Amino acid sequence: MDGQSLESFGQIRDRLSEIADLVKQEDLSLDAALDLYDEAVSLGMKATSLLETVDPADGDSDAS
Repeated sequence: MDGQSLESFGQIRDRLSEIADLVKQEDLSLDAALDLYDEAVSLGMKATSLLETVDPADGDSDAS
């Protein structure tokens, strides 16, 4: 899966969970693990960026 095609925070979270499961495999090559690491870092930065653009007032129903 291409990490760049993920647009929502939920999709990114799900892919990061998949990556965590993949790196637990004993037969994973070092090259594959490094590729997954790079993807996870990229996804983490994208998730952070998404969270920084969220308006806290959007989810706060108590705000007046």
